Amino acid sequence: MAQSTSSILVPIGFSEQSILALDQALIFAKAMPAKITLLSVIEESSFFKRVFSAKTDESELKNEVTDKLKELAKEYAEKSGIEINTMVAKGVVYEEIARVSELIEADLVILGTNGKPQNFQKRFIGSNAYRVATLVQPPVITIKGVRNIHKISTIIFPLVLDRRSKEKVGPALKYARMFMANIKIVSIAEEEDEAPILRAHLKQVETFIRDHKVECTSELIENPENKGIVRNTLNYAYENDGDLIIITEDNKERDITDFILGSDVQSMIYHSEIPVMSITPSKVKWGAIWESF
Repeated sequence: MAQSTSSILVPIGFSEQSILALDQALIFAKAMPAKITLLSVIEESSFFKRVFSAKTDESELKNEVTDKLKELAKEYAEKSGIEINTMVAKGVVYEEIARVSELIEADLVILGTNGKPQNFQKRFIGSNAYRVATLVQPPVITIKGVRNIHKISTIIFPLVLDRRSKEKVGPALKYARMFMANIKIVSIAEEEDEAPILRAHLKQVETFIRDHKVECTSELIENPENKGIVRNTLNYAYENDGDLIIITEDNKERDITDFILGSDVQSMIYHSEIPVMSITPSKVKWGAIWESF
């Protein structure tokens, strides 16, 4: 198997989306290169208890899930040549993903999502995908499985009037170089007075990326027909054959309104048909780049 120095964590619930996430993880693992760890989390009211076994014995259930996970790892390791390990944990899904990502020093977390929760209870709790994006330190890629990618050729970089938005430049450059991809920066000016400031920011970031030898273009969409940054960004991504959208997510404490009313980050994760990478800014890792702005 290929030598690897990086690590990717892929949570597996044996749903169609989680298997698709594993398929997509292979693309990143080959490019980095990286080894993959598959993680299944058994919760109290677990999917595994309903589907995998009628048995109520906890140890038997864990053994059954472990065997199934190892079968999956073996199958994917043999066909890809990538080192794939497995772990089974018990607890709250997003908390265990955060804990294990730190334990194995994951460079990337890739997980499937079913999209937007429909009922009030699920909105109140928040999806596992959104919770993971806010809890985990390494970048988190969410896969809905609508438009599956075979390679990363075009990275979509939404730029908003927020300093944190620029803090994804480092990761964008890293993955653009890794895949020899181009970057398309887009800003949405819904108000007339936003346009001059956004235009200046676009030019500044585009120049910086080009100076670092990555192909880059930028576009300002003014007075869009449809309102909303998320909707217009996604339309731009689809029209420009985007393979990956990179957004920033801070790690501030959330209050109840974030999970009921949602946020742009939440909406992007829920609605995007292409993979979304959520970056939690790290001044330590990317600090030298931010000083350039």
